[in-house]
Amino acid sequence: MSTVAKGEKAPLLHTQQARERIITGLSWDAREDKVKLHKKLLQKDSQHDLDISCYIYDKSGEFIDFVGAEAQDSMDESGKVYHSGDDNTGTGDGDDEFISTELALIPNKIHGIVFMIEVRSAHTFKDVDEPYARLADGFDDKNLVESYMTAEEGAEANAFVFASIYRSLASPTGWMVHNISEFPDITQINDWGTYLKQFID
Repeated sequence: MSTVAKGEKAPLLHTQQARERIITGLSWDAREDKVKLHKKLLQKDSQHDLDISCYIYDKSGEFIDFVGAEAQDSMDESGKVYHSGDDNTGTGDGDDEFISTELALIPNKIHGIVFMIEVRSAHTFKDVDEPYARLADGFDDKNLVESYMTAEEGAEANAFVFASIYRSLASPTGWMVHNISEFPDITQINDWGTYLKQFID
């Protein structure tokens, strides 16, 4: 099964069993290079720290909830969208951070969810080793969407809008997925909740 390509929208063909869980994961490699003096002066001598988060919307396009790496944001109001917890080094194999979404139990008022990634340390994506995002079926762990944040246009960026899911009668599962894979200019964004709602249908 091929994954959904950048810019494309397609039915979200997840396994419709149990809680119909999907996983949106983020991984990167821990920093092992020696830090040079100029990077110390620029305060870029720390580990690379990336976070995955999501913005949740109702059918009218209103931003209604947020799930992120911080403890106070780790779960949405329903408890069906939840974060694995903060990882600030990228050490280890597999997903370093991920968000689980239980589609079978998610409240009807939730129409769409947009997943994004930010570099929290004083770096951009060009500094990070192997930054990678995936949206996978929680039942069989097959990737439905995947993206490497290594595109040239993202070299100086520190934010990446990965993908969205939203309800649709056009899909046999009731959900569509959009592989966004864009590096927005954060200097032009005053409010993420308002900016990201364009991706929920």
